[in-house]
Amino acid sequence: MIDINPGMKALRAGACLLAAALGLSAPLSALQENAPAAPDTVVATEFPAGVETLDRVVAVVGDTAILISDIQITLYQLQARGARVPPEETERWEEFAREVLEAMIDDLIYLQQAKNAGITVPEDRVTEMADTYFAETRGQFSSDEEMMLAVEETGMNMLQYRQMLRSQAEAEGMRQAYRFELEQRTDLPPVIVSEEEVEAAFDEFAQNQPPRPALVSFNRLVVTPLPSGAARDSVLARTIRVQNDFANEEEFSVLARRHSDDEGTREQGGELGWMNRELLVKPFGDAAWGARPGQTVGPVQTQFGLHFIKVERQRGAERFLRHILLRSEIKDEDIEEARTLAIQIADSLRAGADPERLLAVFRGQVADEAIRFDDVPLGSLVSQFTGGGAESGLTAPTAGMVYGPLPMQRGGPTEFGLVHILTFRPEGPIEIGDVRDQIRQSLRTRKQIDIILEEVRANTYIDVRF
Repeated sequence: MIDINPGMKALRAGACLLAAALGLSAPLSALQENAPAAPDTVVATEFPAGVETLDRVVAVVGDTAILISDIQITLYQLQARGARVPPEETERWEEFAREVLEAMIDDLIYLQQAKNAGITVPEDRVTEMADTYFAETRGQFSSDEEMMLAVEETGMNMLQYRQMLRSQAEAEGMRQAYRFELEQRTDLPPVIVSEEEVEAAFDEFAQNQPPRPALVSFNRLVVTPLPSGAARDSVLARTIRVQNDFANEEEFSVLARRHSDDEGTREQGGELGWMNRELLVKPFGDAAWGARPGQTVGPVQTQFGLHFIKVERQRGAERFLRHILLRSEIKDEDIEEARTLAIQIADSLRAGADPERLLAVFRGQVADEAIRFDDVPLGSLVSQFTGGGAESGLTAPTAGMVYGPLPMQRGGPTEFGLVHILTFRPEGPIEIGDVRDQIRQSLRTRKQIDIILEEVRANTYIDVRF
C-alpha cells in the first residue's frame, strides 16, 4: 500500500470533488462546475510502482478498478488544499472516504463516456495543463530536492510523476470537454430549481467570498475626433482609390499591402485571422457579422480610422477576417473641436436628453457602440480614462451626475467620454441579487447533468467493495 507521508504535498484536487464530496464553500466557478475534476483512477492491471499487495480494490467501474490507495491520495490532495479531512481509521473518515469514492466513480463514468464519444485533448493542451499542475505543486516546496524526496516517498520517480500528471491532465481535459458537450445539448431534461435551493447554495458560496467591489450602472457616450480640411480630403481620395481598385477586381490581400496603414497586418495582406465578435469594436464587428463569407464591406468608421473588411471564412462563432485601414491625420484643432462638442453633449445629458437620441443626432462624431452598462466594478470604469478620471470626482460617483468630458486613449487619437451615473453601490458583502441568476443556472445545469449521469450509472457495471 502506498504510504502517504505527511511531508507529501498535493498534486491537485478537483473542484467538483470539493463540491460533491466535501460540501465545502466553493467559488462561483465551481458552482458552475467548469473547474477540473478529480485525478484519474488506475486500471487494475496497471498498478503504479510502490503499490504493495496490501492495496485492495474498493470499486470496479466498467473495466476499471479504484484502489484504496487512490482514495488515500485523493484525500491527502484535498487536505493539502485546505479541506478538513477526518483522521484515518475513525468512523467519520470512512464516511468521508465513501463520499469521495462516489465522486471518483462519477468522474470515472464521465471519463469513460468521453472516451466512448471519441473526445480527445490536443497534446499542447495536455502539456499546458500538466505543466500548470507541476508548477502548483512545486510552489509548495522550498526546493526541488524537497519535492523530489516527497515524490519518491510515494514509490515514484520524477519521470513517473510527470507521466502521471499528463495522464491526469488528459483525463481532466476529456471530462471537461464531455461535460461541455452535455451542457450544449438542446434535449436536457426539464428541472425545477426552487428559491430555497438558490438561497442555500448562496449561503454556502458566500461564506468565504471577499467583499463585493463597488458597482456602478451608467450611460456612456464617446466623442471621437474627425479629420478636417486637407486631411479629410486626403482620406476621402484614398477611399475612392481603394473602391476603384475593388471595381477592377484586384485581390483584397494585394490591395491591403498597397493601401493599408495597419503596419501589424499590412504585409500579411491585412490578415486578422479567426476572430470572435466580442473582441472587435462595435462598428467593425457589426459590419463583419453583417456580411457573408467571401463578401467585402466598407468603408466602416471606427476610432482607428476607416476600414474595408473581407469575411473569408466562417466556423461556428468565429470568422476569418482581413481588413484595410485608412488612418486619418488628426490635428490638435480636431481634438479640441471634439472636446468642445463633448462639453455641449454633456450639457444636454445634464438637461435630461436621451443618450440614444444624442447618439443618433451626432452619429459619426459619437462612437457607434453600446451606451448602457449595468453593475460594472467602479475600478473598471475609472480605468477607461486617462488619469482615471480622478480630477472629475468619478472615483466617488454620485447617482444622477454626468462626468466629463474625460480623455480616453483606445489605440487611436484622444477621445472624450461622457458618463451619466445611474446607480452606485459602495463596496460591501456580496448579496444574493449579485449572483442569483448564475447560481440558479448552475443548479439547473447540475440537476440536468445529474439525471443524465444517473441514467449512465444505471447502465454501467459498478461494484463497490469499500
